Amino acid sequence: MAATDKKDYYGILGVKKTATADDVRKAFRKLARKYHPDVNPGDKKSEEKFKELSEANEVLSDPKKRKIYDQLGFYSDNIDPKTAEAYANSGGGGGNPFGGAAGNPFGGYTQQGGGQRVDFDFRDFDFGAAQQPGARGGSFRDIFSGMFGGSAAQEPANAAGTDAEYTVQVPFWDSIRGAEMKLNIQRPSAMGRMTPEPVSFRIKPGTRDGQRIRLAGKGNPGTRGGPPGDLYIIVHIAEHPVFHRDADDISITLPILPWEAALGAKVEVPTIDGRTVLRVPPGTQTGQKLRMREKGVPSATRPGVIGDQIVEIRIVVPEIPNVEAKELWQKLEKMHPEDPRRELWSKI
Repeated sequence: MAATDKKDYYGILGVKKTATADDVRKAFRKLARKYHPDVNPGDKKSEEKFKELSEANEVLSDPKKRKIYDQLGFYSDNIDPKTAEAYANSGGGGGNPFGGAAGNPFGGYTQQGGGQRVDFDFRDFDFGAAQQPGARGGSFRDIFSGMFGGSAAQEPANAAGTDAEYTVQVPFWDSIRGAEMKLNIQRPSAMGRMTPEPVSFRIKPGTRDGQRIRLAGKGNPGTRGGPPGDLYIIVHIAEHPVFHRDADDISITLPILPWEAALGAKVEVPTIDGRTVLRVPPGTQTGQKLRMREKGVPSATRPGVIGDQIVEIRIVVPEIPNVEAKELWQKLEKMHPEDPRRELWSKI
């Protein structure tokens, strides 16, 4: 994140400046689901929008980073909090605390006795990173420490990184049987650009929709050597055309024929473990639900517990292929003169 990047983080997340950290995180999660690269593969605009959202969330959800941003109008990991506060207190907070012109955000000037403007350039200075290998020039932190009476030894303790969240779509069978998965998460580089970083994690057998997987130390990096936060993977399980999950239970809709429903029958039923036989009681009606004990999903959180399979009956009326079949249906009609809608009319 470049030190002179000026972005309206509140506007990006659609929150007020009085929003709490929890409000910020909720707004980020809602928008992240819409613009996440996994949801919009190949969409560059969505990818850029997601990077902006991540950047805004990283700053506004961290009290120390948010304070610097509110004081200066931008944020960089290399800006000393004391420097930002000193500039804000001296009336220099806002667009460019270094006093440069719009064309040169690193430029500044001082006034000599006769009022002559003397330009100088800060581009050979770093923002507090001069101690890093390969860094050039002096450090603004050193300059500001002298100006405002501070010292590097008086800096705040190392700040821990914030937690990060990613939503992943898991195939149905992987949620049942478990799987090893990889995810490319977006990390801010030293230059402020978002770069992908591969992270591996395991989906346990029986993982539920909405379950959170914690990866300790895989969140956003800390500042000045502080420990990183944690990464939370939020699982979204893909739909299956036959099986539907409700926690550890599986439900299916089973079509049967009228005589199977009327007379009762033993029919083959699909389960996540293969085919099995279900006994349909005589007189079964459409919409009736039959329970198959322990034919569901082994629980990921309760060892030894297995869900059930719920079978919802749907009676399918076959086509009439010939005259003989029609006559049989007509005989059944005469044998059952009752009106199944009589009770319905009596309630109107």
